[in-house]
Parts: sequence; structure tokens; C-alpha cells
Amino acid sequence: MDFFHQLFLLPLVACIDPTYHHCGQNFTDNSILQQHINGVIIGMVDTTPERGYAIFSVNDGSNSVFGLTRCRGDIGPKACSDCIIAASQDLQEFCPNTSASRIWHDLCFLRYDTTLFLGTIDNSDLKGWRSEKEAEDPVKFSMAVLQLLNWLKTGAAAAKNEFGMGKRSFNYNASITIYGMAQCTRDLEGITCMQCLEELTSVMIKYCTTTEGCLYMSSSCLLRFEIYNFLLASTIPTYPEVDVDAPAPSPSTIA
Repeated sequence: MDFFHQLFLLPLVACIDPTYHHCGQNFTDNSILQQHINGVIIGMVDTTPERGYAIFSVNDGSNSVFGLTRCRGDIGPKACSDCIIAASQDLQEFCPNTSASRIWHDLCFLRYDTTLFLGTIDNSDLKGWRSEKEAEDPVKFSMAVLQLLNWLKTGAAAAKNEFGMGKRSFNYNASITIYGMAQCTRDLEGITCMQCLEELTSVMIKYCTTTEGCLYMSSSCLLRFEIYNFLLASTIPTYPEVDVDAPAPSPSTIA
């Protein structure tokens, strides 16, 4: 993944496991709030691996804390657990004594806040990477990418685990396979998930659908495609190109 570079003048990182964090406002001398934050983080670490996500809260007036996690839908409980533990440790190291913080790893995401954010799209912290290599036929390639991503977005918005993955072939001179993934956090309803992914699509169309790979992710959703297989599932649904009348394979893994 060394061909990726980040947009928006954000620092370059190794894309094997890109990690970003955002720290909220600091607080001091509030042991009750810190206790609640610690409890929410511990609760999410404990419950995430089994389901692939967690939504956790402590309701206590001005000391309330709300949190959520997500793991990629193509990984198992062990990889999910390892990622969430690492993310929680990193977040406590990078953002001590903060009332709202979030962290992105390649395989998972963790967030907590003293303001209720659950159920609301948050694309304020949008992160993006794109390939430095343009496709040989950018117009047709972009069309193929968007067809795949639209299929994946529909699958993610309809799936119980709000995750979609798939692949499709694209040919010029040599056969190429485009792999893609779409995912929302589990606090979003299907229609809200689609709205979040559509916002990311609009940005991708502007910056990177003519390149050989791109990833955009926010606090609420992510969208990605590559011309190599970055997906970790043993079986990847194929975009239904051949028989348009046949039932389309699901681009999602239903939890």
C-alpha cells in the first residue's frame, strides 16, 4: 500500500495500519467523568469482538459519556479484539483527560464523547488517501468503480452489520479486478448509512475514482476500492455483470 498518499495536507503514515486520532477538550479535577470514560472504554473493549461493534453509554447528567466502536466486517473476533485493545491503549496515551476523542486503525475505530452523537452522521473528520497512479482508461475505469461502489453502498445500508464488500472485473489490455468495501457505524439506520456513504462518494468522485485505489473514512462511515485484494474474507461476492436477470449476490456479510 505504499502507493497511497494522503489528501488535505495531513501527515503521511504507513498505510499497512493507518492510525489517526482526534482529541477533544481537556478537563481537569473530574474524577467522576474520568471514571465514566474508563468504564465506557472497558465496556467497549469487552463487548466489541463478539459482535464486531459496541455502543456503550453512561448517563449521568453533565458527566454522561457515549461511545461506539466498529471492526471491519471482513475480520474475525481475534483480529477485532487485537485492534480494539490497541486502539483503546493508543487513545488513552494520545488523548488523556479529554472529554471527547476518537481513533482510526485500519481494522477498527473507537470513539467516545460527553455529547450525545449516536444516530447522527459525522463526516467532520474526513480522512482520505488515493493512489498516485492514474488508470489507463480513467473514464471507463471511474464508471466501473462507481458501479461497484454503488452496489456495495446499497448492500451495506441494507445489511444487519452495515458492511458490504465485493469485486468486479475491468479489462483494458489486461484483466484487472477492482475490490471494494463500504461500512457504516452501527448507530446509523440504513437510510442514514446510505446518506453518509453518498457524501464520501461525492468527495471520491472529485479526487480519486480515476486512480487505481482510494480510501475515505469518517467517524460514521468508510468507502474504499483497490486493484489488489485488500479484503481479508475467504469468499468475496462478485459484482453481477453477466446475467442481469439473475438474483444479485449480496455484497455484504450478514452478522
